[in-house]
Amino acid sequence: MNETKRVYISGEENILGYIYLDGKPSKGKAPIQKVLGNSSLKDFCSASADLGPRKIVSSRVKSFFEDFSKERFIYLKCPIQKVSDIIDSYWITDVINFDDLDVDFKNSRFQLYESRVTKEEGGRPSEFDRKLSEVSFRNLEELEEFEKNLNHLSYVIARSLKINRTCERPLLFLRSFGIFDLIVSEELKGELQKQKMDKVVEFKPLDISDEEWYGPNGLRKQFYK
Repeated sequence: MNETKRVYISGEENILGYIYLDGKPSKGKAPIQKVLGNSSLKDFCSASADLGPRKIVSSRVKSFFEDFSKERFIYLKCPIQKVSDIIDSYWITDVINFDDLDVDFKNSRFQLYESRVTKEEGGRPSEFDRKLSEVSFRNLEELEEFEKNLNHLSYVIARSLKINRTCERPLLFLRSFGIFDLIVSEELKGELQKQKMDKVVEFKPLDISDEEWYGPNGLRKQFYK
């Protein structure tokens, strides 16, 4: 996946900001994204940090995804700069509907990261007490109610997720679990690979934790060098 950074242009107006995942269509246009390094352009690019977890995709990925993402994604033109050339065949995703209700809470695993300030120096926090624990939830409503009672330093993330068997959508995006990548079904993954749109894209099983995947002896090594 190509990495990019934003190109700042003096006097530019009506530019997209960070996506807040509130379901409201963003206002503005995507700023120019400059590709870092000398690698050739791929079908997927990471957006600059100021644009949040949006994804940049080529026109052919957009065309391929559109049938699966209607009423969920909006695609906005996103110019890409490669050296001195501007390429206009890329788009940035704007998510307006989420798939959190399709999570199988009973068979998913969650972790609570609790943190609180224990010491301040000069009015600023200098020491913290941190605790990590397993938590479970019966549904999305229970998770959201639980999060309302957390302080601003604490949060819940998913260690591993299962999607309900009743979910038939092959392309998903979640808001509440600390996972901000596109989620694809096995069939859609296979089609991306078949059409060679998966160059430098890694597919991580949703039900495997980061520790199991990326660790020193992680499962990732079986699939990627």
